[in-house]
Amino acid sequence: MMRRAGLLLMAPLLLGAAPAAPAAPTPPLPKKVDLGPDAYPETARNAGVEGDIAIELQIDGKGVVTGCDVTKGAELPSELAAGTCALAKANWRFLPARGAAGQNVPGRVTYAIAFRISRRCPPPSNETICVFL
Repeated sequence: MMRRAGLLLMAPLLLGAAPAAPAAPTPPLPKKVDLGPDAYPETARNAGVEGDIAIELQIDGKGVVTGCDVTKGAELPSELAAGTCALAKANWRFLPARGAAGQNVPGRVTYAIAFRISRRCPPPSNETICVFL
């Protein structure tokens, strides 16, 4: 397969035509990404625990969350990070990433979630979600 692809790429050069540049892959796009007050784990809420969690989600070619890695906040008590990953896997959906040829491919997306009891939140952005009680 590698040999065939190499021959196909060389053919335009032999004919004097410049090869077309492949389109850049696109990342997964959110379709259903929301967290309400019920997303705040009860044990953390009862303990008054606030914290920032960053997660990287693995999205399959159908837009389903298949994996979740906590990249910030794993050390926080009361399962804020584990609960966030569980919610994302169970409830969030995406439009799949698109490969260079336009086909659905697996992809990754990152989010930062700020769990706040006190209505303080980092500056808003498309990648930060605040969850208040």
